[in-house]
Amino acid sequence: MGTDDETTQTDLEAVPLEFPDWTTAYLIVLASEDSTGKMFRLDPGERVIGRATEAHIRLDGPGISRKHARIVCHDDGSVDLHDLGSKNGTFVQGERVAWRRLRDGDKLQIGNTTILKLSYQDPLDLAFQATLYDSATRDGLTGAYNKRFFTESIERELGFCQRYGVPLSLVLMDVDHFKQINDGHGHLAGDAVLRRLGELMSEQVRPDAILARVGGDEFAFLLREHTHPQALAFAEQLCQRVGDEEFRYESQRLKVTVSVGVATLGAEDTEPSALVGAADQALYAAKTAGRNRVRSAA
Repeated sequence: MGTDDETTQTDLEAVPLEFPDWTTAYLIVLASEDSTGKMFRLDPGERVIGRATEAHIRLDGPGISRKHARIVCHDDGSVDLHDLGSKNGTFVQGERVAWRRLRDGDKLQIGNTTILKLSYQDPLDLAFQATLYDSATRDGLTGAYNKRFFTESIERELGFCQRYGVPLSLVLMDVDHFKQINDGHGHLAGDAVLRRLGELMSEQVRPDAILARVGGDEFAFLLREHTHPQALAFAEQLCQRVGDEEFRYESQRLKVTVSVGVATLGAEDTEPSALVGAADQALYAAKTAGRNRVRSAA
């Protein structure tokens, strides 16, 4: 017979999990084609994991369904995982599951190669891991992704769009007469312009777009599922937004304009260089036509 001190497994499952109030649940991407190192905060509520644009936690990779799984984070900090009828299944600690109450440190696999881990992080741990990820992928001045990340991303995005038959557009943007800003007002003024540009551009793009600094004053936007007319409209809006902005450095007011080139993936394109080359030619055409304008490769 059991004693009053004994607790059955059923009893344990019914008891709410308790965590220190200074920790928060996160999903950390341990392995992925495009998101290794990313952390997703799990506040109370439901979130869909998948490759769909509307997914809360958007991940790409072979075998991931558009809406693959659902994460439910409860007020007490406990986290439930529900498979959403995915074709290739959802696994926890190597076991295929339809539903599972997750524990700290549990590893989840969705698709063929994407692995995540549930972790309860305190603020210091979170800040350290975020700093490591940003230092490897971000440009320190503008906050945009760096050229290395862009180079890796364009190959992946190209493969995704060809696999699922959706468009991929590339927008290249260059600051007009940037050397004159540096020569006339100083390099600190030039840095202030680039920093403000980074803020403006981040406000313009969707969360799933990739904004990268690929040169001193050159930026690239990878726009998944943007048709060519949509990418052109985005570029025109961006050009207008920069031209309307009043840039400042100390007491100086600086007028800044940009030239923009737009290209969209063609059915015959199989290499990233074809898309980059077409956008670069369009950017050159914008410059030779007088700058402060958009030109299209199509």
